[in-house]
Amino acid sequence: MKVTLDHIVHFIKAEPAAAAAKWRDHGYKAITGGSHENWGTYNSLLYIGQSYLEFLSIEKEPVAVSTDNPLIKQLTEEIRSGEGIGQLCFRTNNIEELQGELTEKGFETLPIFDGSRRRANGSILSWKMLFIKENPGYKYPFFIDWGKEDDKRLEELKQQGFIDEKLADKKIEAVYIASKYCEKSAAAWQKIMPVSGADIYISHDGKEKRASIVIGSVNIIFCQPLYENGRTMEVLRKRGEKPFAVQISPRLEKEISLYGSHYI
Repeated sequence: MKVTLDHIVHFIKAEPAAAAAKWRDHGYKAITGGSHENWGTYNSLLYIGQSYLEFLSIEKEPVAVSTDNPLIKQLTEEIRSGEGIGQLCFRTNNIEELQGELTEKGFETLPIFDGSRRRANGSILSWKMLFIKENPGYKYPFFIDWGKEDDKRLEELKQQGFIDEKLADKKIEAVYIASKYCEKSAAAWQKIMPVSGADIYISHDGKEKRASIVIGSVNIIFCQPLYENGRTMEVLRKRGEKPFAVQISPRLEKEISLYGSHYI
């Protein structure tokens, strides 16, 4: 099973256009995505190489709270506790095969979801999504299949003017996730994803124990606070075991803090 980090979902209360404007204020070209009419949500996007950041918000609450899509359920539940990165999504080019492999590993999945959204120009973009059924606290990621090869999709995005040239050659290098027990969190992901053993270490400042695994080309770093204060402990207290920071390579000129999370 080959998977690649596709996008990072950042839950916000503001209109997605406001998130895009904040990135443009920092000198980066974020775009308005569009509406998920069946889910009552809408988004804006910032492409970084072949991955992207999605700023997801509720557009029509009655629709959003009644959907059976686990991602939207998570948004409606967790946004009450505050804004911040809520989920990671990994890309596959054969979602049916991936579903079969997860079943063989003993994981029960939900039926494959058909997704779509209406772009600002009125065109419809479609895809398929796969979620693990038993996902307490929404700790596990989900998966997406765009129905086309990565290089072709990237070229189309460039032609449509969606990608900032300053970010085209960058990549998401690492995602930091707050964890009560970092080794346990890493082991849980290792059961799902094709990864090698975890690298266990103490952070440079001595404030965290960390367990790092590599999925595709991205480091997933589970951070266990060793003290009762600090950024990671604050995330655990407020939002639970959730992603809170993203490292981009080459690094941004300065750290950007938006809607409860941090981009480096």
